[in-house]
Amino acid sequence: MVSAQPGKAAQEMEKWAEQLRQRSTRYTELHRRMSGLSETETSADGTVRVSVDGNGLPTELTVTDRGRGADPAKLSAALMACLAAAQAKLRARVEEVTRETVGEDGPGEAILAQYRERFPDPPENEFAKRPRRDNTLAEQEWDD
Repeated sequence: MVSAQPGKAAQEMEKWAEQLRQRSTRYTELHRRMSGLSETETSADGTVRVSVDGNGLPTELTVTDRGRGADPAKLSAALMACLAAAQAKLRARVEEVTRETVGEDGPGEAILAQYRERFPDPPENEFAKRPRRDNTLAEQEWDD
């Protein structure tokens, strides 16, 4: 609440205005840093690679030469798994950058909540690990 004394009220208003300027500067910096973020995930066997931008949108979907002749359903699953993993990595980076830049204030927490909702941890993918004959788990194996 602003003081009833004119001199003190002016000082409080100046202090409040300065706090708003500082907050604006922090959020401008957060926007700049988030705009430059990107994450890439590559399948365990190197068959597919997916990159996402700071909004989690794909900027690269690559099937390498190792994917030639592979089952399209497996390639699709690997691409989707890599997309989800890249987006989850992005979420972690956004959390880090947000906390470093603006701390844990209300708007910052709202940004983090939005990223958590949009990019949850990826589910365990059935093609990510398969049992070998010796009952140990192997990374993706495309030759069935």
